[in-house]
Amino acid sequence: MPEKEDDMDEMQAREEIQLIKNMLEKTRKATAESGTLFVVWGVLIALALVGNYVLVYFKKYDWEWLNWVAVTIVGWVYSVIYGIRRERKDPTRTYIQMAARHLYIACGTGFLLVGIALPGLGVYSYEAIVVLIAAVSGILFFVMGGIYEWPFLKWAGLLWWAGAVGMSFLKRIENRMLIFTVLFIACYLVPSFILRSRYKKAKA
Repeated sequence: MPEKEDDMDEMQAREEIQLIKNMLEKTRKATAESGTLFVVWGVLIALALVGNYVLVYFKKYDWEWLNWVAVTIVGWVYSVIYGIRRERKDPTRTYIQMAARHLYIACGTGFLLVGIALPGLGVYSYEAIVVLIAAVSGILFFVMGGIYEWPFLKWAGLLWWAGAVGMSFLKRIENRMLIFTVLFIACYLVPSFILRSRYKKAKA
């Protein structure tokens, strides 16, 4: 009898482990699929950066805020539509997926506050925006790396934080924007396209 009970316990333990593995695999696939949202935001931010450089070149500084506000509005509208579609497509979510979703909402709100709302209210100068954006980006990618067990994202988060510290020592906004652009390409666009690529491979 004890042997039978041990066999049953072992079988149940294996089933539970397999269930956990299946949940993790589903979460990883959902993570890769969310790369679409990151890619869209990446393209929008890239366009905003190009627009910002053009405005600075022509010394149209008063139009910079409109450039970023327009991109933010388009991005948020797309994000809401994307979220609603995913809810309809897959209404059941794991705890890890819910944690990731709350992280995206929290950091997205953080970007909105530090990038538009707070400087617009005169809390700090516009030169500080890229430093604070980098700090919030570090939180986003480092926590994502922990949730999805992907060290590459953690390193991206650490680089964002290092960039935030480095930019704080620079006084010229042009130099800060240059570093921010490099960080954006290496630590945002690259991970986003890798996420999307992983999803396509998993789907295939």
